[in-house]
Amino acid sequence: MCGFAGFYNLERNNGWVNQELLERMQQRLAHRGPDAGAIWASDEHGLGLAARRLKIIDLSDAGNQPFYHPIHNIVLCYNGEIYNYRALRVQLEVLGYQFTSTSDTEVIVHAYHAWGIACLDRFEGMFAFALFDMARKKSYLVRDRIGVKPLYFSLCKGMLSFASEIKALWELPWLERKINNLAWYHYLTFMVAPAPWTIFEGVYKLPAGFYLAIDEQRRVSFHEWYNPIKLLSASEKKEYAAESYCLQRIKQMLLDSVAKRMVADVPVAAYLSGGLDSSLIVALMSRVSSKISTFTVACAGGDYDERSWARRVAALYGTDHHEIVVTEQDAFGYYEQMVQALDEPLADCVCIPFYYVSRLAHEHGLKVAQVGEGADELFFGYSSYMRYVNLMQRWYRALPFFPKTLRWGVARSVNQLMPGRPLRVEFADNWYRGRMPFWGGALAFGEQQKREVQKFFIHQNVHDSVVEQIYPGMQQGFDSYAIVDYHRLRLLQMDPEADIGKQMLYLELKQRLPELLLMRADKMSMATSIEAREPFLDHHLVEFMLNVPWDMRCRKGQTKYLLKKVAEEFLPHEIVYRPKIGFAAPTYRWIEQGNYFKTYFQQLERSTAQERSLFGAITTHDNKNVMHRAVQNWTLQQMWSFMQTMAK
Repeated sequence: MCGFAGFYNLERNNGWVNQELLERMQQRLAHRGPDAGAIWASDEHGLGLAARRLKIIDLSDAGNQPFYHPIHNIVLCYNGEIYNYRALRVQLEVLGYQFTSTSDTEVIVHAYHAWGIACLDRFEGMFAFALFDMARKKSYLVRDRIGVKPLYFSLCKGMLSFASEIKALWELPWLERKINNLAWYHYLTFMVAPAPWTIFEGVYKLPAGFYLAIDEQRRVSFHEWYNPIKLLSASEKKEYAAESYCLQRIKQMLLDSVAKRMVADVPVAAYLSGGLDSSLIVALMSRVSSKISTFTVACAGGDYDERSWARRVAALYGTDHHEIVVTEQDAFGYYEQMVQALDEPLADCVCIPFYYVSRLAHEHGLKVAQVGEGADELFFGYSSYMRYVNLMQRWYRALPFFPKTLRWGVARSVNQLMPGRPLRVEFADNWYRGRMPFWGGALAFGEQQKREVQKFFIHQNVHDSVVEQIYPGMQQGFDSYAIVDYHRLRLLQMDPEADIGKQMLYLELKQRLPELLLMRADKMSMATSIEAREPFLDHHLVEFMLNVPWDMRCRKGQTKYLLKKVAEEFLPHEIVYRPKIGFAAPTYRWIEQGNYFKTYFQQLERSTAQERSLFGAITTHDNKNVMHRAVQNWTLQQMWSFMQTMAK
């Protein structure tokens, strides 16, 4: 695991490279790789690279980066792990390639030299890398299939600038910090700026499964190298309709996925909440190793303390178990550092306990931990998913029988009768417009609530040529549904028969999973120099689950039906089937009743006139759903804190 950054002159074949800038960029990423750091510069090619290394595979200096191969004339900066690197190395050695290290980094360089950019299809793992082939005059920025690892870039003043974290880019004098108002608007919906936007104008995140290519004339283009949609034949569909077949395949894929993620030259730990997902990971890890360290976090005074369940699982598998309890004071003490660590607003309060459990693992000498991200999305683990399915089945099937004027009347009546229930008002408006009700598993504000905000930006031109190149035809305007609709329609073009479950999971894979859940895991773990690995998001399992009928994932009214059936073989019944609590923090209590966050949040009332108007336009709505209010308040607090940090 590493962090990297750099810049490349797109207008000149050569040019002086400021190595002092590279050194500063490297230092901004030191937390991602405390074991080694270096820079590489070529005035001849106008290229500068900086890298930090967390030694996990090949603990010698031979695997340090930037990794330059003098014979191939290729230089690589890489963040992540290639789990099948040993098998690929054997194939490359048969082809005559010689190795100077035992690192997976060198495997990438030789694999690219042997197979070109098509080598990506052979890699199994999580990765982001910058590769410059100076012999063939081709270069690439690449992000992995699911988007586990981040990669940010900018195309400004003839320079391609890139980094594992945005903060490294601010060392470059040709970049300017300026809020992107359209990204800000979408953030209020999705709790994070959706790819390829970031909250900063002119700074982008490469979407999951994409690469940026630079040709011999130094022209930039974007390519989707991976999409999880795999169409089934008629015989395969029959197999997927059989519960026994699905259970057998899921079990084997999970065993393989967890085993892959044990590949390391250092011990691999697990974050153990005591819930189904993390408990199953520990059970499967015990099939590979008899020495496992587990780490549990709880928030004091909250309803999310599952330590007793975690202890039971730890005792069952004989792990070296550790716990930490986070108080509101602890959370508040880290809050502003968290905002800086995230680089842009990411309104998920799980960031705080995730940071503290990662710090606990680091303090015990660990570098790698397996975590449970993705299980709820793949296996229908949220009760809200079923509510969306029911809405689609009951209301949207009836759309052809309701004239648009009648639908408008219903939506208007709901708006008038339920002004304090914005979620219902939002659903009624979407139904009237024929819009899919599911936009993602975690949303803050709806379009109805944000309508007042639009007037601040109505005269602004928001068309972005980079976004157009990445997602051709996507509408760029102050309407977050345009993003949802773009991805959904692309799915239906590839698979016109995609059921509602596949549509929902595909949307999660395009937005919430890579940009919210996986970024909180990456940023909070790497803030403490820990690498998080997600076995539920192995791309083979993801592709399989996309084709499992939605009603099998929640059969007999049981959420996560298939995963629970698999887990019965490994865990006690009372752990598998106990009520879901969820990994979270008592956000609502902190904001409404706390000794620290409540006062801090009240700073909104002392903001400037424009800020009061912007925030006030969406805080005047009374939402009677306590948990949703907590999400909305946390979203606003994140944005407020971020703006204050920007002003410093």
